Amino acid sequence: MAIISVSIDNETLSELDAIGRSLGFSGRSEAVRAGVRSLVAENKSAEALSGEIKAVLLLVHEEKMEKSASFLAHEFEDIVSTHIHSNLKREKCLEIFVLAGRAERVRALFKSAKSSRKMEYVRLIVP
Repeated sequence: MAIISVSIDNETLSELDAIGRSLGFSGRSEAVRAGVRSLVAENKSAEALSGEIKAVLLLVHEEKMEKSASFLAHEFEDIVSTHIHSNLKREKCLEIFVLAGRAERVRALFKSAKSSRKMEYVRLIVP
């Protein structure tokens, strides 16, 4: 098994430790491996999409990053049927995108959001 080094801030490390205890992982490495497996599965699922699809994209970000979400909405306006913005507590925002269009465009939007450091949570739901 390969060994990698990862830099992580103290707050995220504390959250990782808490999740690891809560889920019964034997250590940080096991928790990180589970997270990586989840990311790989999510990416494979997105890559398998084809044809015309309907989906929902959920984003959570800091309030000050609102322009980034708005940029995505405009850049992908050809597939965004509905865009709902909601202020959450602690200066966080939720964006809900209802999508309809070619799988390639949905995948491109998902990847843009997922790779953005400005988004704290990104989830693509395809019924």
